[in-house]
Amino acid sequence: MKTGIFGGAFNPVHNGHINLLKCYKRELALDRIIVIPTADPPHKTSEYLISESHRLNMLKLAFEDFDGIEISDIEFKRQGKSYTYDTVEQLKKHYPDDDFYLIVGSDQYLYFQNWYRADDILKSVTLCTAAREKGDEYEKMLSYKKSFSNMKNSVISLFPVVEASSSQIRLRIKQGKSIDNLVPSAVAQYIGENRLYE
Repeated sequence: MKTGIFGGAFNPVHNGHINLLKCYKRELALDRIIVIPTADPPHKTSEYLISESHRLNMLKLAFEDFDGIEISDIEFKRQGKSYTYDTVEQLKKHYPDDDFYLIVGSDQYLYFQNWYRADDILKSVTLCTAAREKGDEYEKMLSYKKSFSNMKNSVISLFPVVEASSSQIRLRIKQGKSIDNLVPSAVAQYIGENRLYE
């Protein structure tokens, strides 16, 4: 079984996330992707994070019609910082026969050597990322990959990127602007009903 791992704050989940997962599932021929919202991300402040239950509910709504996408709360069940190494180790125990593909954003790929136990993570997964089609991001990633021998098996794809960011969405909500073209309609409705990010 080929299993993708896709983590993030998902604060909130948006159309950019959904587009990426569709592209990865097709490009890497993944049997499933496990989507894991972070409890306490080591690289970001958690000041603006809404509750775990709201983020889980929005992910379930966003992916309810997708085959092969599973939402996992394993990082919410652990104490302390949400380190990817610990998550990968847990998943390996749970799915001992799977091949794992860790999907990260382009910014995180170019920072990966600084991750907690990066070497050990790379022994357990194939690291995957995607560059935006505009600019020189793809070349930067190829150069970074060549600089580190432990990254030689990583996969850099070139996907059309749906421009959306969680911070942009939170700002639009605060300003009373529409987010209809940035998130699935069920997620927009959930945010409105629960008055999130206002």
